[in-house]
Amino acid sequence: MKRAQVVKIAAGTMTLASVPALVAACGGDDNSKEEAVPTQPATTGTNPAATAAPAKAAFLFIDLDTARGSKNIADADKATQSCVQLSRFAKNEQIVFRVRVYDPTTGKAMDDKQLKSVEVTLKDGTKLDPMKYGPHPKDPPNESFWTVGWVIPADYPVGTLDYTVTATSNDGVVGTFKQIALAPLTITDTVRPVVPAP
Repeated sequence: MKRAQVVKIAAGTMTLASVPALVAACGGDDNSKEEAVPTQPATTGTNPAATAAPAKAAFLFIDLDTARGSKNIADADKATQSCVQLSRFAKNEQIVFRVRVYDPTTGKAMDDKQLKSVEVTLKDGTKLDPMKYGPHPKDPPNESFWTVGWVIPADYPVGTLDYTVTATSNDGVVGTFKQIALAPLTITDTVRPVVPAP
């Protein structure tokens, strides 16, 4: 029994004796003449996770709609008939694809400084002109998004117009939109008269 107490006391003494050495090793002052180990100044409020590089998106999110453009609409009717959201278009009408592209890691819309390209491809493989980013309407400027217009040829087949929209960021991340089959974009057999350009 006494031997066990002696071992406990010895162990306690060794532990207490090592405290000054531990304090000295951590840069504390033990009143000895040994040089203290220099330490880096502590930075307040830093979080290693917060200073790490932001996560890169694995894909881009595309939101879009289609509207009737102003081509082949008489000037007197443009204010009431153009920029109307539609999913059914007559031949010779202009479809305007209006797109917003979002970075899913930030939730923010991406502009022409962050995206390399946004393109519409029709079901027959036709690629429309690259989409342009800008404010709509231009005067006064309101919201900014990506657009491209396409006038449906008079001889274009009637029926569903399948298309995809592909957005590519400057760092190579891609997003693709494919239309829902239950609410297709449709070309009707109606033909809008061609209005000569002024």
